Parts: sequence; C-alpha cells; structure tokens
Amino acid sequence: MNQRFIPIISILMSISVVIFVTLQIKWLKEYYGALDQDFSNKVNIALDQSVKKIEDIEYNQLINENYKNFGKTVVANNGQPSSTIIQQTEDSASKRTITYQKNIIERENLPISNTGDSLNRIKLWTDENLIKIQRDTTKREALTAALNSSINSGEFSLKEFVRVEGSNRPIEKRVSPQTIDSVVSNALKNNGITSGFGYGIFDKNNKLTTLTNEDYRKQQTNTKYDKVLFKDSKDNPLYTLSLVFPRKDVSLIKNNLPMLLGTFLSLLTILGIYITSINYMMQQKRIADVKTDFINNMSHEFKTPLATISVATDSLANDTIATNPEKVKYYSQLIKQENLRMKKQVENVLNMSKLERNEVQLFLKETNMRQLIRDISQSFQLIVNERNGSLIQEFDADRYIVKVDEFHISNMLVNLLDNANKYSPEAPEIKVKTKNEGHWYVIEISDKGMGMDAINKNKIFEKFFREETGNIHNVKGQGLGLSYVKKIIELHKGQIHVDSVKGKGSTFTIKLPMS
Repeated sequence: MNQRFIPIISILMSISVVIFVTLQIKWLKEYYGALDQDFSNKVNIALDQSVKKIEDIEYNQLINENYKNFGKTVVANNGQPSSTIIQQTEDSASKRTITYQKNIIERENLPISNTGDSLNRIKLWTDENLIKIQRDTTKREALTAALNSSINSGEFSLKEFVRVEGSNRPIEKRVSPQTIDSVVSNALKNNGITSGFGYGIFDKNNKLTTLTNEDYRKQQTNTKYDKVLFKDSKDNPLYTLSLVFPRKDVSLIKNNLPMLLGTFLSLLTILGIYITSINYMMQQKRIADVKTDFINNMSHEFKTPLATISVATDSLANDTIATNPEKVKYYSQLIKQENLRMKKQVENVLNMSKLERNEVQLFLKETNMRQLIRDISQSFQLIVNERNGSLIQEFDADRYIVKVDEFHISNMLVNLLDNANKYSPEAPEIKVKTKNEGHWYVIEISDKGMGMDAINKNKIFEKFFREETGNIHNVKGQGLGLSYVKKIIELHKGQIHVDSVKGKGSTFTIKLPMS
C-alpha cells in the first residue's frame, strides 16, 4: 500500500466509524424509548384494571356484606317511577344518616320504523338535578344494552349509592394496603411486568395518605404513573393511585438483554476492528519507514568499504604498484580489512534475524568477567586514543566469575563501547565500572556524550531505531546494536537499564545473574 494513502484511509475509516457509532447510539436511544413507552402503556392498562378491581371489591363488600337489606330494597323498588331510599349508618365517632334518592322521570319506547324497530330512552335524575348517565346535560349518552340492563336491574343505582356512601368514608376504610399490593401485583404480572413497585394514594388536595409504602416514599423523584381511584357523587376525583418503579431501567434491560447485548457486542467488535486496523496500518507505516531507513544506512555502510576495495583493486592492477611488494601488501591488507568490515555488518543482521527466530544457542561457561572486560577495554583503547579520548576502568566487584556465553557477551560490550565512542561529539570520556549487588554482577558503561531525551530513551532498544537530529543521522550504523545487546542480556536472564541526560551523557547498567 502506498504510504501516502494511509492517512486518507485512516480519516475515511474514522469518519465511517463515527457515523456508525452515532447511528447505533441513536438507534439504542430510540429502541429504549420504545421499550419505555411500551412499559408505560402496560402500566396504564394495569392501573385501569387495578382501579376497577379495587372499586368492585368495595362495591361487593358494601352491598353483599355491610348493606344486604339495602341492596334488596333498591332492587325491589327499581320499577317505581319515583323512589326515595334512606339508609342509616354508624361509625365509631357518631351516627350519621345517608339519604339516597332516585327519580325515574320517564321511560319511553319510540318507534323508528314500520317493521317494529324502536328506540328506548330513559331520563334519570337525582335531587341534585344532575344526570347520572351523562354529567354534561348538553350531551346525551347512548343507552347501550349493558347500561340499560344495569339501570333495569338496579345495579346502576347501587353503584351510585356506593359512590355517595364511600365519599363520606376515609380512604383507610375503603381499601387496605394488602388489597392494593395484591391487586396491583396481579394486574402488572398479567400485563407482563415483573419489576418491583412502590405505591401511594393521594387525596383530592394532592397530599399523600397513610396508604403509601416505603418504596414510594423513597423513590418519589422517579417517573410516576397515576390513575384516579375513587370519585364523588359529582364525578370529581377523590383519590389518586400512584405507582413508581425503582428498578424500571434494570427490568427493561433484563427483559431485552439478548437484543441489547448483541447490539453492544457488535458495536464493541466494530470499534475493536477499527482500532486494530488503524494501529496495524500505523505500525506497517512505521515498519516501512524503519526498513527504508535501514536500507539507506546499510547502503552507506557498504558504500565506503566497496569504494575502498575498488580503489585498492585498481591500484593493484597498476604495474608500478604491482611490482612493489610493500604496496601490494598494504592494499591487500586494506581489501581484507574492508572485507571483514562488511562481513561484520552482515553478521550483525544475521545474528539479529536468528535472535528474532529464537535460533541462537548460548554456550555458557564460567568466565572471569574482570579479565574479559579488561581485554576488550584494552583493545578498544586504541580507537579511543585516535580521538584523544580516555577510557577508565574501575573494578569494584569482589566476585567476578560469571557463567556466560563469552562470544556474545564480548559483542555486547563492544557494541556499548562503540556507541559511547560514536555518540561523543568531542574527545570521548568513557568509564567502565563493575560491582556486586546481591546475586548480580553489575557492569556500568558511562560516557559524557550527546545523551538522549526521555522519548528516545524508551525507544533505543527497538530494532532499527537510531538517535537522530532532525531527519539526519549524525553517526553511522544500522540501529541493531542496542537491540542485539538487550536480546543477549535477556537470554542470559539479566537486566539492562539506561540513565541519560540530553547533552550530558548516558550510563548503561547491565546486571548478570551469578550462579
């Protein structure tokens, strides 16, 4: 993939994901709104059923238990054109008399066709001159078969009496908490609602009565569902039954968990794929940049020795030089030296490849680390001297026999010393120090060179990474040395740590376990 298309594709993918997530969230909100509306509809249906059931319970109690004779009297006098019924009741405080009066003014049967069809009309009045069938006197209610049967049987009159009689009784005597809880629970269950609820009954002044449970008192800020419970003789509300559902949201989610969970998981999957894809593209772009940089570095590393070998070869072809043994020897050694230099570069790459594939086998043996470090430092002293630098050795470790792979540990130390030299702009000042810390053999290699900032300090052990100034590499190399160093130390089950300050130098601390 062309690298310039990666940002474009990333932007397009980001826009698509944002749109998708927005639509999903909008759909979830609308879906939840539909669930909430369906819940409200079911609660309102259950409330209608509950109110009717509670009123029927009160009616049956009064007519069938409290006022048996009264009900019989109403039914017996139902055919009279006018009747007045007086019922005396008592309560714990005082006697009181309730008078219930019904006047049937007129019953009419109006023919509407020659085939015998007719229309029944009944005018029903009370002493308050209010039409009981329809409160609005400007409109008339259709006399349905059910209503006509109710009037003829006396049931309508009994219900009107219950309404009048009930309006004079406190709510606590009209319905019990047990009845409310039982009736409402059954109605909700029959409508598919199993969520717990709290109930409260308000009077006509919108004040809570004693018929209110604890759940309602605690959750009054939740959504309320109200329904008029009892009315007076003038059809005005006396009480209101109110319900709240403390765990409504949990109930809605629980009842629709498969759908919501599937949507949520699909959303997470899309986001996961998006993040993984973007990360993968960015990683591929970084790897491509690193590989390009690596190839350029390798080209520079090979360019100088190849050019040197080419010049030396041309020189050997010259008859004047060819007849001079000293010149031939010089150029031959030069070719060999540059050839070894290229071989070393290739070996570094191959060694890193083997390390990546875990194909490197360590040949561990007990080694005198003090002597090994001294030998390597003395060899490297010549390189430092060419730049008028110094290499100080400080051996403070009392125990220095460590089981290591001498070849790879030597390469590791050479890499660290070489970096200390290369990244010292002026005459290098390198110090090698050893010490013991518990069961660790510690090597510290410090310099007073360029140093590193915090960002680069966390990246130097990555493969192909090299310290830069802008886009220009200040020193040659493939960016494999420190990656190789870390791999070798890890294979020895050791640790490596770097402390560095920009412009003041760096210190690499290596810890190798001692047997």
